[in-house]
Amino acid sequence: MDTLKKINRILFFLVAVFILFYYGSSFLIPLIFGVFFASLMTPFANLLERIKIPRVLSAFASTLIIFIVVGGILYLVLHQLTLFLSDISQIRRELQALIETAQTHITNITNLSLEEQKQIWQERSGQILTALENQLTRFLGDLAHTALSFMIVLVYVFLFVYYRKKFFDFVMMYTSEKKKGKNSEVLNKISKVVYHYLWGRAKVMTLLGVMYYIAFLFFDIPYALLLTLFGALVTIIPYVGPFISGILPVFFGLIYLDDVGIIILFTAIIVTIQLVESYVFEPLIIGSEVKLNPLMVIIAIILGGMIWGLAGMVLFVPMFAMFKIVAMHTEGLEPVGILLGTSREKLPEKTENKQD
Repeated sequence: MDTLKKINRILFFLVAVFILFYYGSSFLIPLIFGVFFASLMTPFANLLERIKIPRVLSAFASTLIIFIVVGGILYLVLHQLTLFLSDISQIRRELQALIETAQTHITNITNLSLEEQKQIWQERSGQILTALENQLTRFLGDLAHTALSFMIVLVYVFLFVYYRKKFFDFVMMYTSEKKKGKNSEVLNKISKVVYHYLWGRAKVMTLLGVMYYIAFLFFDIPYALLLTLFGALVTIIPYVGPFISGILPVFFGLIYLDDVGIIILFTAIIVTIQLVESYVFEPLIIGSEVKLNPLMVIIAIILGGMIWGLAGMVLFVPMFAMFKIVAMHTEGLEPVGILLGTSREKLPEKTENKQD
């Protein structure tokens, strides 16, 4: 009976969290972005304060850096998308030429006439173009909403950096003397996970962007900056992002490169860049800071996408990592922490027993 009650409480808690996250998304998404950016800038703010710069100025400087970097990226993406959409007719002509070439090859291989192919294409093209239009509209809508929410995020960043000591003291005031050391360690670990994940991801995205941009310039691919920005930014979504990041440049290569050998070479270089990013840069730079097993990462991405869309796919992975740290240090939730973590991870030592 006690086990049934415990299961019911857990299910009720999960349903309540889902409802809170779903209906509170407009409030929670900017808030959590603010928390994450503030965690990223806290070491910089601490450095400024150590050299006797007032806290209000250190918080303002941290917020200004976030504004310049994130605002600059958003501006570049929107500007490049505007240029891309203004040239959409030219892209359509290039795509039509690619389709005609492909149809000729299909005719030579399958003996399917051009008229039959044209009929098949007319039946499917409307569905494909509608789907692409819907996805592009949704992406632009998410981007515009992100830009509008950005100002709220900046306010949160400033306040979280400025009042960070108050939040820490608030948690400690509700903690018994016996557990203060443990809870302080948990808070520090959570802050470090967010910092290392975001900073490491930023460095990996920058290196990937540099390699992409050089490759696009070398092969004279149009819209090199837009493809670089999109390809680097989308990799912040684990597993799914790198795949999307590699598909789009190859698609543009098919449209704008004439020689089959050059297309194969370009595709091979893009695949190599992706492999270097996934198997060299990520392990070396990000390491195992998040320490979630792949199944939990995939579940985090799917749940995040269902509840918060694109923002959820970005935020839920570090949020799962934060929850895992809390579970590993909370009595009764250790099995959940083990389930979320990697197979080599061990439970932390119980410091209370040592003190006794």
